[in-house]
Amino acid sequence: MLLCQITDLHVTRPGALACARVDTARSLRRAIAAINRLSPRPDAVIATGDLIDTSHPSEYEVLRACLSELTVPLYLCVGNHDHREALRAAFPDHAYLRTGSEFVQYRVDLGALTVLVLDTQDPPNAGGHLCDARLTWLDEQLQACAGRPTLVAMHHPPFDTGIEFMDGLGLSARGRAGFARVVSRHRHVERVICGHLHRSIQASVAGAPEVMASTCVSTAHQITLGLAPGAPGSIALEPPGFALHLWQPGAGVRTHLAYVGPYDGPYTFDGESVS
Repeated sequence: MLLCQITDLHVTRPGALACARVDTARSLRRAIAAINRLSPRPDAVIATGDLIDTSHPSEYEVLRACLSELTVPLYLCVGNHDHREALRAAFPDHAYLRTGSEFVQYRVDLGALTVLVLDTQDPPNAGGHLCDARLTWLDEQLQACAGRPTLVAMHHPPFDTGIEFMDGLGLSARGRAGFARVVSRHRHVERVICGHLHRSIQASVAGAPEVMASTCVSTAHQITLGLAPGAPGSIALEPPGFALHLWQPGAGVRTHLAYVGPYDGPYTFDGESVS
């Protein structure tokens, strides 16, 4: 089972640039073209939130047009930049978005692997939260899929990263504690995949150290790596990319970071071009 994760697409309305610099729709189309060329072909793509940038009505229209170019099944997750009802309206054919709940969260079984998509949105705050209702849903779903290897997808990561200004916009302390309490009871959680940070970061979940969580680079711009206390928040035009989560029986989940070009190669170790 090969899952592709894209995140923090931040698609803008036509003619607008994210952070006054980044053509995010163009960047997303480049990422999609790279994903469509992959061999082996991913079994599914999971987009872990911040699909649009400002909630302008036309942004979801642009997003849908971009994502229509994908040639593999797609599953969507909300981030703090998203709007639940506008997302549902823009993707009426994605039945999993409409479960009768306020929250955009659902279960999908992909072969032997179960994916649980969790809603961490806490409007109007940029930070995330997991209320009792969402944690109860997660606990019930994990009980229902006991014995199946399970991956949890959510926007805000359940750990501090050391990038101070982003940690100030992270998942609430109560949400982190509740999440750890739930997942620690279920030994079949193999990975938690998240967005929000625009960087590739891995950490165990505090309170559930046997559970590994990770974030992913954006298909557009990245958050500057600022680990010094008080480092100002900023973006860097580092290479965009996506993650590939490979699950195999007996081996669990292994994650590969893939960059979106252009870049040279591949070459043999003798410097010859590989056709």
